[in-house]
Parts: sequence; structure tokens; C-alpha cells
Amino acid sequence: MSQTIVLSCPNCATRFSAPVEKFMPGGRQVRCSQCQHVWFSAIPSAPDRAAPASITREAAIPASSAATATADAAAEPQRTRTRRRRQPRRRRAGAGGRFLHLLLWLIALCLLAAILAYIFREPLRRAVPQAAPYIDRYTNTVDHTAQGLMGRSKLPDALEFRNIHYDVKDYDGEKAILVEADLMNTSDEDVPAPRVHIRVVDSDSAPMYATIIGPEDMSDSIPPNQTKHYFVRIPEPPADFDRVLLNIEEE
Repeated sequence: MSQTIVLSCPNCATRFSAPVEKFMPGGRQVRCSQCQHVWFSAIPSAPDRAAPASITREAAIPASSAATATADAAAEPQRTRTRRRRQPRRRRAGAGGRFLHLLLWLIALCLLAAILAYIFREPLRRAVPQAAPYIDRYTNTVDHTAQGLMGRSKLPDALEFRNIHYDVKDYDGEKAILVEADLMNTSDEDVPAPRVHIRVVDSDSAPMYATIIGPEDMSDSIPPNQTKHYFVRIPEPPADFDRVLLNIEEE
């Protein structure tokens, strides 16, 4: 069993033990692990060598081992740098997750906007007449898709407009557009009486006014080979309107 010696730091009086063989034959430089003070220590007297190890507070760090400690300290930043190189991969993965989350939110917002545009299509037509053709095209596409999914067909081709007429007249000193038309059922069976979409447009076919009307007698169906009369009075007609367009509003 190797012998140990007890050393005392001359700077901070910290006591510690170390193997005797590291100080033979003539002593060596020692560094205190508590205050880092370095001094030369020869082999102490026998009583000091015989001191029990239980009084040791901290182990000495020989000066010759400083290079090893320095190398270990230098290795730690290297390992830290290695770990830091892996962090961008985690950041890239997190960025991908955030992008997917944002994309899902955008899709949800677009779906919500599409649903609201269909529900409030009539107020949108009145508020933004220039967008009416695009709103009509969108709503017709939605209607046709829904009818196809539910196995329904569009209104019979037997429905035909007859006697379409519109004119600007004075009513109690105020001008208005009087629009009249007959919708005829040329088939051999009853068909539902549809609503008619009426649009006042300019020379470029841009909507200036739009409304939807039902049969004048408010009936729900059109018997075979008969007609239903549609009538509406549009007050305060635009001065530069060009014509009035009528089409069946599909259910």
C-alpha cells in the first residue's frame, strides 16, 4: 500500500494529501486546487507522512498535470461546439412545423371566407357591383357541385323566358325601371317556380344593380305548358345603364 503525505497550502492553509512517490526524490511543484497557488514542496518529515488521510480536505493537483487539465478544459468547448452544430437541424425541423401550422391556418381562413362569401352573396352583390360576375360564377360552381354530390339535377331545360320587357317610366314624379317577363314550362309535368336574378348593367356588362324576384302570384310551381309572370320595379335607375339581364336562380 502506497504512503501519502499531507501538504498545506502556504497561501490559503488548505490541507490535502498526495502520494509520496510523486514527490520523490527531491520534491516538485504543487498547485492548490482551492486557490490555484503554485509552490515547490519537498518530501515532508515522517510525522507528516504518517498523518491519517481523514484530515484531507481536497486533493492536490500536481503542476505537471496542469497540461492534462488544460487539455480537458480545451476539449469541453470542442464538445460544446459539436453540440451547437446539431442545433440548426432542430431549428430547421421547428421551422418546418411552424410553416405547416401556418399553412393549415391559411387553408382554414380561406375555407371560412369561401363559406361567408356564399352565405352573404346578395349583400356582396349590392355592396360591390363590379364583383357580381365573379360572385355569380363562384356561387353557380358551388351550387352545381353540391347538386352533383347530392344527386340532384339542375332546373329542367323546358323553362324558357318569354316576353321580356323593360323600360324607364315615371311613377309619381320619380323614374324607375319596369322589368317584366314570362317564364314558360314547356314540359309535360309540373316544375318548381324558380327565382329570377335580375341585373342592371352598363355597356361593359358591369353590374350596376341586382335583385332576385319570384313569380308575381307567389306560386310554388309552374304547370305544364303554362307561364308565370315575373315583375319588378327598380327605383332610381342608374343614368348610364345599358340593359337589363335576366337568368334563373338555381336552387
